[in-house]
Amino acid sequence: MDESHQDLGVLEDIDPSLEGGFKIQFNKEINIETRISNANTGPQEIGTLEQIKVKILVQGDQQAFENLKIELTSETDLFFNYIAIIDKENFKKIKEEQKLTIEYPQFLQMLIKLLNSSHKEPNHFFCVFFMQQDGSAKLDFIENLEYKFMEMLTLEFSCATEETIRQNVSFRYNFMKAKLQFVQNRLNDITSLIKLKNPSLLAQLNKVQMNTNQSQTSQNVSKYLGQSRKNNNSSKFI
Repeated sequence: MDESHQDLGVLEDIDPSLEGGFKIQFNKEINIETRISNANTGPQEIGTLEQIKVKILVQGDQQAFENLKIELTSETDLFFNYIAIIDKENFKKIKEEQKLTIEYPQFLQMLIKLLNSSHKEPNHFFCVFFMQQDGSAKLDFIENLEYKFMEMLTLEFSCATEETIRQNVSFRYNFMKAKLQFVQNRLNDITSLIKLKNPSLLAQLNKVQMNTNQSQTSQNVSKYLGQSRKNNNSSKFI
């Protein structure tokens, strides 16, 4: 096995999300509408649809877990990090207030089902994430019944601590760096193999890549010059 590939496995094992014996049960990017709430004016009427990575972890056995943790992060904003930890007592309160008909052991599968529905059927199921300025937030799971929107579930979140965010950003940076190194090593291996078996093919591939890069550069320069002329012509001083 490639050394950099081994590094990826090692890094996955030191994911700070796993601290405390948590195990990942769900890890997927979901389109979630995010809205910022203001204490005076209330939430935004129209939010922003973003791809949010939702990670669900449990502490203990999958069928008899002690705690359930949900993490929300973003690849476009590395410092976006919200966490909800739900134990049996928290769930009892959620169940009573929101009139759920399931028990705590079924809660994990319910969450996974709701998230998969939002991913596969966004016209019928979707999520809205409301963020407060004090760091608190809530995630609403909503079903579109054509004639009305029904709120299926609401979960309370809080912004992660600065230390947790720092650990998470460091882990994701190092993991991506190791992944890039693995891809680069793989590319070098393939290049060496083609050079050995078919040198003319490698020369042709390099030529195509060079032409592609030059074409992209020319397009960028033309776009920049066009924008510059547009800005100059629209100047109020002319």
